[in-house]
Amino acid sequence: MHEIRITTDKIEMLATLNESPTSERIWDALPIESTVNTWGQEIYFAIPLQCDLGAEARDRMEVGEVAYWPTGSAFCIFFGKTPASKGDEPRAASPVNPIGRCEGDIKVFRQVREGDMIRLERVDMQLVEPEAEEEGEEETEKAEEAAPEEAAPEEAAPEEAPAAEEPPPDEAEKTAEAGGEA
Repeated sequence: MHEIRITTDKIEMLATLNESPTSERIWDALPIESTVNTWGQEIYFAIPLQCDLGAEARDRMEVGEVAYWPTGSAFCIFFGKTPASKGDEPRAASPVNPIGRCEGDIKVFRQVREGDMIRLERVDMQLVEPEAEEEGEEETEKAEEAAPEEAAPEEAAPEEAPAAEEPPPDEAEKTAEAGGEA
């Protein structure tokens, strides 16, 4: 199961996608931006994906469900009654493929208006990238910490090398250094 973020300039909602083939295809197509259409208490918007009607397709939905509407190539969010409802249950205009459920207060979608821009994006993708960046930064920091230790002997080596390579001073040099007496 995958988690997605649904955002407009007014709201943000998380939704969990189920493991259906339609959900997987939508996940693979993310991110998606589109323009909101409303139908009663349903938001729907065109997405660049063509999927067939699935075996799980139905028109009776539950508040909070999200679905793909093959007839309109649209992503649908059900948050209350629609013009096709009988009673309080949301009902799609025609069968849809249920693909998941919103998490949180679904009533926030009442703030969204026809014509608003809406965006679907992966939540997993956003969580993985910062962790990967942190791991990369940690590796860089470790390398930088290790580098001075490794570089210090190399820097010291040239200074020590000439002293180790010079032949020991002979007696005359020792005498000259001591003040010139033999």
